[in-house]
Amino acid sequence: MNKSVAIAVALVVIVAGGAAVYMGLFNPRPATETPASPAAATTEATSTTAANTGSAESSTTAPATTADATAGSTAPATAETAAAPAPAVTPQPVVKPDDHVLGSADAPVTIIEYASMTCPHCATFHAETMPRLKSEFIDKGQVRLVFRPFPLDGLALRASLLAECVPGDGYFEILSTLFAGQKDWIPAENPLDSLRAIGKAAGIEESKIDDCMIDEKEKEIIAAGYKEAIDVFGVNSTPSFIINGKKYAGALPFDDLESGGTKVSGLATIIRDLLPQ
Repeated sequence: MNKSVAIAVALVVIVAGGAAVYMGLFNPRPATETPASPAAATTEATSTTAANTGSAESSTTAPATTADATAGSTAPATAETAAAPAPAVTPQPVVKPDDHVLGSADAPVTIIEYASMTCPHCATFHAETMPRLKSEFIDKGQVRLVFRPFPLDGLALRASLLAECVPGDGYFEILSTLFAGQKDWIPAENPLDSLRAIGKAAGIEESKIDDCMIDEKEKEIIAAGYKEAIDVFGVNSTPSFIINGKKYAGALPFDDLESGGTKVSGLATIIRDLLPQ
């Protein structure tokens, strides 16, 4: 019997003269081995029988104890879908050569999106806001979107690694497929088989799919990006956006919203306020 344990995403918060957070990725299980139960799909930590609703219904990382991190656990909580009304000012991330980018490098507005493949609020953003963002701003050269994975659980990590293997310019297409199909592949009896099917349909060679989902080099890149997001930009939930140096948390709606008599700016207003007049 294969005694290797699942890939785990350990989120550790150590309070000592300030917060320092890191994600440990360890003990990869061969991709040919499937979770012991559907519940394992959304946790993939050392226990393969956790509740199936955990990560799929969460979008915020909560501080975990050192003991929890050793066990490879996460403790996400539900986030609001509306944008935070008072965004924090943060350093604007530098767009890196290996970043996944949509839009012109000369665009006056750069949006860095941090998202988890198993986050339902991220799926909402990609279903409802992303199409209009692309047609009304990205395609017109006004916005550049950079997507960075911020996996909240082991299954999200597997999906993120899978997406890195898509040939050509298919990265954002497989993102759309993964987000749109969350309700099918996350609770599937064998979620890894579902991911394999998605990868094959996206053009990944079938013989390479399992290796893609345990790729150590890509895993280190994702872990480094995750740590940077927390330590440098204060990201602690998904989706989160860094827009020309300001952080916004939640699935930003495209249009403005009224909340308790207060206007909450939607993504379109935020972008237009940043465009050259």
